[in-house]
Amino acid sequence: MFIRKSFLLISSFIALAFVFILYNQESTPYVQKQDTLKVVTSFTILRDFAEKITHGLTHIEIKSIVPPEADPHSYQPIPLDSKILFEANIIFINGLDFEKGIEKMIQSSGFKGNVYKATQNVKVRPDLIDPHTWHDVQNAILYVKELRNAFCTEDPKHQDIYLKNAAELIKSLENLDLWIKNEFKKIPIQKRIVVTTHDAFWYFGKAYDIQFLSPVGISTEAEASAQNVAKLINFINENNIKAVFVENLANSKLIEQIAGETKRSLQGTLYADSLSDPNGPAPDFVSMLKHNVHTICKAFE
Repeated sequence: MFIRKSFLLISSFIALAFVFILYNQESTPYVQKQDTLKVVTSFTILRDFAEKITHGLTHIEIKSIVPPEADPHSYQPIPLDSKILFEANIIFINGLDFEKGIEKMIQSSGFKGNVYKATQNVKVRPDLIDPHTWHDVQNAILYVKELRNAFCTEDPKHQDIYLKNAAELIKSLENLDLWIKNEFKKIPIQKRIVVTTHDAFWYFGKAYDIQFLSPVGISTEAEASAQNVAKLINFINENNIKAVFVENLANSKLIEQIAGETKRSLQGTLYADSLSDPNGPAPDFVSMLKHNVHTICKAFE
């Protein structure tokens, strides 16, 4: 009888130990989840850079407030955005008045972490506040460095990975910058005049010697004056400009009207303020710039 009771007692201990091991194994993902570094970006280009800098790390969760194919200028935050911002550990924004609604929501969400501005070290346009600085690839490299430094500060344990990934991304951007310059060298500089929907490509134009004209100002929400539209139509006709484009986010009605009055065909779609969906032509920053360059160059053929 004593032996039987002892056997039952030992069996019970073994069963409890087994349950304890299983419980710990099942609860490990929960512990890992508690250690997740939650990163929020204001729009998709910053999300792309953040994903590439953190590549290979499983404890990083990255969300973009403004989704692909959505306009950061006119985006209206929803209640879920406030929850996402409150739960974040790090927030990256562009700055330069690009995402006013999101900046206000960050302040009211109760977020306690650090907000990093990607444009912190960018040399900005001298004549007005223009947030579209990423269209100059050298500025995009400054974005990557800003995000890299932020990740190293917030999560120094994985600094080596951030530095390695960022170095690879910067190298690819340097190659992209050189490729763009070589592509436009094939086109006579006097022909490099482009008409598009809103004033989003000043930095691109300055970096790669292209003149961009548009009927609408910095924001896609701005209104075009009848005088500016008339001047643009006359300029297109007088200079025989054929490179007229729509943008993926802006209202195309006005640019279609200008193309119709000047008897021009629209030459394609340029991506300015947002990446495309994964299956689109601009799922990441490098693809976006290559798409824009190919589209512009084709119009000059």
